Amino acid sequence: MNTKIRINDSIGYIDPGTAALMSGGFRGEVIFGRGKKAVPFTDPFGHQSFKTEFEEILYRADNIVPIGGYQFAFNKLFNIALDQDSTLRVGDLNDEAPQMKIGVSRGEYSSVHYDAETPSQPISNVNTIAGVNISAMNFIFGFMIGDGGAREDNMTAIAPDYKRRTLFRAIPFRMDSEKEDIPAGRYFGRATTFADRNNSNQVTSFFVKKFDTPKPRIIHTWITDNPNEFTIVDDTVFASTSSIPIESYVEINMSVDHKDGRAFFQSTNSSPRINEFGLVSGWYNPNLNDYESIRLFTHFTRPSIALTEGDSIEAVYRLYAR
Repeated sequence: MNTKIRINDSIGYIDPGTAALMSGGFRGEVIFGRGKKAVPFTDPFGHQSFKTEFEEILYRADNIVPIGGYQFAFNKLFNIALDQDSTLRVGDLNDEAPQMKIGVSRGEYSSVHYDAETPSQPISNVNTIAGVNISAMNFIFGFMIGDGGAREDNMTAIAPDYKRRTLFRAIPFRMDSEKEDIPAGRYFGRATTFADRNNSNQVTSFFVKKFDTPKPRIIHTWITDNPNEFTIVDDTVFASTSSIPIESYVEINMSVDHKDGRAFFQSTNSSPRINEFGLVSGWYNPNLNDYESIRLFTHFTRPSIALTEGDSIEAVYRLYAR
């Protein structure tokens, strides 16, 4: 089985005249499909690019942006420091109890010393806001998987909770107890545990996987009633008098390969299955080769995907604004 996923998030708004008819905020949707294909186009800069589609849709369900995802978006949009000028503290997955304690421990953070983005040569009469600006290095960089998103029958998904700060039960992609090498630069969010009660066999697990190439890209398209019709929006739109609406999104490619999660399932003697996904943000610490300030940005659950040997999952994540 080779499962494909498309995950969409739409940024909505509330018009005072129609507030009773529509809801605002982020709207999430996940589409599982078969037959992944690239639809090519040339962008306004003359570069060859593409958008990703699926030939057949197998499953569709809602995604959720939890409270931490909203707060991170507000932090970025309005230049507000993480967990400051807020009524609550979201905290990081790195060490905030009762969260996961993955990645760089708080005592070794480098990002806490980040003050402000300033030009190489200071500009007169330009004031920086020390201790507030969030570094450009702090962004959505990867995703986690879990097996706690379905009930015992594996057929009923547990609804994501807006108050959650991590997955129901995150599982590691890779563990250094495996006999095979772990690819460098793909897996982060390290956590060290012990394989026995005597604390003699130390095991390092990796809970976050980076996105696939090509890197995330922005796509603007005209909206049509035909799902197979694709018309790219280029610079001519600024002179257009068309009333056809436009949708814009960031497209991200990610995958779960046939080795991901296997060591965990073998070590726990459990059936290989995945039923939850979550995008995470973080700040890369080059000295420790891992991420700090790791936070859950989205959370999606569905009935379990049972993985047999050799199975892999390909996914397209889209963050929409219309």
